[in-house]
Amino acid sequence: MLTILKWMWLPAVIALLLPQSSGHKAQRTPLERLQSKIDVVSVANLTPLEFAGQYTNPSEELSKRLPRMGSADLFIFPDKTYIFTFVTDIPPETISDKGTWSLESDILLLKSDKDITWKSRMVERRHIVVRRRGHDSELFLIGIDHQLPRFERDAKEDPEFTFLLLSLKREKTISATDVEPLRKKLMEEMWHPDFYR
Repeated sequence: MLTILKWMWLPAVIALLLPQSSGHKAQRTPLERLQSKIDVVSVANLTPLEFAGQYTNPSEELSKRLPRMGSADLFIFPDKTYIFTFVTDIPPETISDKGTWSLESDILLLKSDKDITWKSRMVERRHIVVRRRGHDSELFLIGIDHQLPRFERDAKEDPEFTFLLLSLKREKTISATDVEPLRKKLMEEMWHPDFYR
């Protein structure tokens, strides 16, 4: 009888020792999700000066394929601050968000200043930093929470075009000496907090 019990418990013991599967696939990283549709590579661990720049949508590359109807610009300053502007054909041109940024490997994190008392639907808090393979000098940001799912949904026939449509591309670098004059200009011309209240 003892032998029979041992054989009955053996499958249960083996099952406990084997790696358990919850029936769910392992969650893919943002990079893996992008790479399933387009040939991009991660750009990680950049210094603030290497990363700083004006990231724009639509990019100059996209503007050759579509008429420009406005623009979103994320100014990443080397002092780890940022300003996000949104410009349309209808005034005012506005700063939608501003604050501080940090990089965790290839993920950009944005944190608004306390005087940003509204939530802009245009601003994502987390972006993955990538470039297209073979384009070593370029940098793109794509928002993880909204733009990436939209890219996965819409990038069927033309993933390259969809990627350009949904990402911010660095069009200009920003040096340490550029920071204060550029910040002053943006704040004087585009800081209209009453627009959001």
